[in-house]
Amino acid sequence: MSPDNDRIGLVLRVSGWEILVADHDRGDHLCQLRGKVKAGPRRVGGQVVAGDRVDWRPTDPGRGIIEAIRPRRNFISRVASGPRGVQQVMVANVDRFFIVVAARQPALRPGFVDRALVIAASGGIEGVVICINKIDLDALRERDQVISLYRDLGYEVIATSAMTGAGMPALIERFHEGLSVLVGPSGGGKSSILNAVEPELGLRTQELMRHHDRGRHTTTSSSLHRLSEGGYVADTPGVKQLQPWGIPVDELVSYFPEMAALTGACQFRDCSHLHEPGCRIREAVEDGRIGASRYDSFERIHGETTAGNLQEADRRS
Repeated sequence: MSPDNDRIGLVLRVSGWEILVADHDRGDHLCQLRGKVKAGPRRVGGQVVAGDRVDWRPTDPGRGIIEAIRPRRNFISRVASGPRGVQQVMVANVDRFFIVVAARQPALRPGFVDRALVIAASGGIEGVVICINKIDLDALRERDQVISLYRDLGYEVIATSAMTGAGMPALIERFHEGLSVLVGPSGGGKSSILNAVEPELGLRTQELMRHHDRGRHTTTSSSLHRLSEGGYVADTPGVKQLQPWGIPVDELVSYFPEMAALTGACQFRDCSHLHEPGCRIREAVEDGRIGASRYDSFERIHGETTAGNLQEADRRS
């Protein structure tokens, strides 16, 4: 028999053995995994993460036991920092994925956007929004070429300035339903955007950490925070590297839609699109039909994916 809907919870935060779960009334409960769940087969990228839906039951006031973890609809995953290169699932069951980069200070990096797009697509996330922030610093509108590149590929792009408020209403309205995640390099303006979405969010983040961690844990996991007008937003760990995890190297091209459309026309069926003669993708780059920055991203991720897959094979052997 399936549990009642009021016993389906949302994981807000994982810290050590304690898992903060929100119930259907938006109440929070510190839970632990039931023994058979903890001892069961480990999930890909971690047993339970923020955004997971779980079946739980209360034990004491404010506490409970997680009896089952529901299948994930999608997830955000990357190669974890460190020498082993294992998978880190950052957040599960994402409705909107905001990729935040600055127009200037720091310089606009299309390569970061491309990596994030690959991570979103490989994790099954469809609600992607590219946010180019700090447009108040871009008097020469150097961002326009990048905006056109991604819009022509079918991605939603919003140009904003958290400082002046330009473009912010269109961005903010997308946060107040479901689960939203922001990812971006340092200095891109994620914190400023979150402050514009909900000014007290930073204070409530600190309160949650004091309440849940109680000074005992230093965590690199993600956590979810409620928004007063509805929805949740994920506070993700700092991103020093953004490397897609676990993509078969021959499937990478499928996450670049403008390249995927040409793969069947190459001279060789097993074309890597790196050096073979008769490669229609490289020809399209040369004549301008595919952006040079996009192909550069493909080359870089291809090299990293090949090296990572070899490392993973060595680790398992």
